[in-house]
Order: sequence, then structure tokens, then C-alpha cells
Amino acid sequence: MVLYYHGISPQQRAQFARQMDVLLHHTVPIRADFATPLPKNGRFACVTFDDGLVSFAERALPELEKRGIPAAIFAVSGKLGQEPDWANYSDEPLTTERTMTSSQLREIADRALIGSHTTTHPMLTKLSETEAARELEESRKALEGLLNKNVTLFSFPYGDFNDALIKWSSAAGYKRVFTTLPFAFESESGAEASVVGRISVEPTDWPLEFRLKVLGAYQWLPIAFAVKRNIQFLFNKN
Repeated sequence: MVLYYHGISPQQRAQFARQMDVLLHHTVPIRADFATPLPKNGRFACVTFDDGLVSFAERALPELEKRGIPAAIFAVSGKLGQEPDWANYSDEPLTTERTMTSSQLREIADRALIGSHTTTHPMLTKLSETEAARELEESRKALEGLLNKNVTLFSFPYGDFNDALIKWSSAAGYKRVFTTLPFAFESESGAEASVVGRISVEPTDWPLEFRLKVLGAYQWLPIAFAVKRNIQFLFNKN
């Protein structure tokens, strides 16, 4: 199971910490770049963060390190130290939290895996092959130059991808790419890069909702979401 977050507000730190306790209770946390085959009778989890926001270093990473949980973050190399200015395709308001600066990213380079989230956070399927390849390649090179480390992990902005992009990601030097589809996905293109699905998590998820996500109970999630929406509607109505 691969979970992905974005930011953790000051008010959400305690909720995030409780979620990590639940994660430890139900799974064995592993690195997002794990290479050896996993035992079939175990339950494993990876924790990832998109966008490289400051709250990862300030609030999430300390809680993860207390529990020995490894994590990966995906940074937008051309937007370091800035407020996100990319398009918002969800119902949630776009965060005003800044991304980590180059210095902040270097400071945590030995404490978390750092992958690419492109140079400018575009919707890659709307770009030409040349433009998409530039976003993929230049981001990896910029991060490797900054961190003096190989960057082999990549996360698609908005979860937007197709089979051609998987091939281009492999050509750009990535070994593993992450989507926002809530299941494992393997490319049919024969690309070398392995494709991994993830499920979105928020610190405000209800306890049962979070447990269902951690346990991979996808068939129950639509029911849980519907119940949650109905209860929230009733509270808001009153």
C-alpha cells in the first residue's frame, strides 16, 4: 500500500501522528525505492508526499522519524521556495504553503528519499513530447545537481499520465514512477520504469476511513466516503 499526502498544517500534526501509529500497527513501513521482493504473507506500506511543501520537513518528518517510518517526497524543481501557482483540478482550495527552498531540500536529503514532480507541475498529457520530455529530464538533472544524489523516483502531477509518458519517464532515467490511481499499475509498453499506484490520504481522514485505506479495502471505500459525505451534510445543514 502506497499512501500520498501533500501538506500537514500545524493543527493537523497530532492527527497525522495518530495515523502513523495506526500505520505501524497494521503494516511494516518500507522505503518507496524498495528493490527486493516482498514476502507474500506480509502487509507493507510506503508513505509519500507530493509537491515538497515546507510542512513535510517541519511537521511530518519529525513524526515519521520518531517511529522509524521512511518517507519519499516529490519536489517541483523549478518552484522551490515558492507558493504553488499551478492549476487546481480538485474541489480542495489550493494551498498557500510554500515549497521547500534548495537549502531546506538539501538539509533533509539524508533523512528522506527525494524524487521529481517535474519542473513546473504541468498536466503532462497536454504537452508535446518535446515539452514533456524536458519537464521530466530537466527536473531530474536539477535535483541531482542540487542534492548530489541519483534521483530515480518520479510522481506524475495530478496523477495525469499515459503509456507514452511512462516510456518517456524511463528514457529520462526514472526507475519507478507513481500515479494517483488507488491500485498497482504496470505499463503495457514494455517500459523499464515500474509504475506504482497510490491512494490519497489527508490528516483529517476519519479513523475508519484511514484504516480502510491502509488495509487496501478498496471495495469498502466508496461506501465509507458516501457515509462520510452524508454525515457532513447533516452537520452542515444543522
